[in-house]
Amino acid sequence: MKRVYEARDGLEAHMVAGLIEQAGIMAQVNGDMLQGGVGDLPAAGLASVWVADSDEQRARQVIGDFEASQPPASAPTLRERIREPGRGEPDSGRAFRQGLLVGVLLGAALMAWLL
Repeated sequence: MKRVYEARDGLEAHMVAGLIEQAGIMAQVNGDMLQGGVGDLPAAGLASVWVADSDEQRARQVIGDFEASQPPASAPTLRERIREPGRGEPDSGRAFRQGLLVGVLLGAALMAWLL
């Protein structure tokens, strides 16, 4: 058996193992149950994907294709993608103040109705 992928967590390891298995290669995830020991164990490198020696090159090709399809680390965040051009950062304080004002007005209307 050869280790072909070292995942950040068990979820990623199982996802990669599933991709490898879709290509007709038997894959095994090891260390995914060790996530509960984080704090007592090092946090990185616990979960890994293993394949038979004869399938190593094909599995690495599947993993390479998967990694090539992922967005680069410098891809814009969701906040950057939904922001309107020229608008700048959203003002979360303004939204809070508006919500507070609506709550106060609704509370006052309810109190007036009950009295």
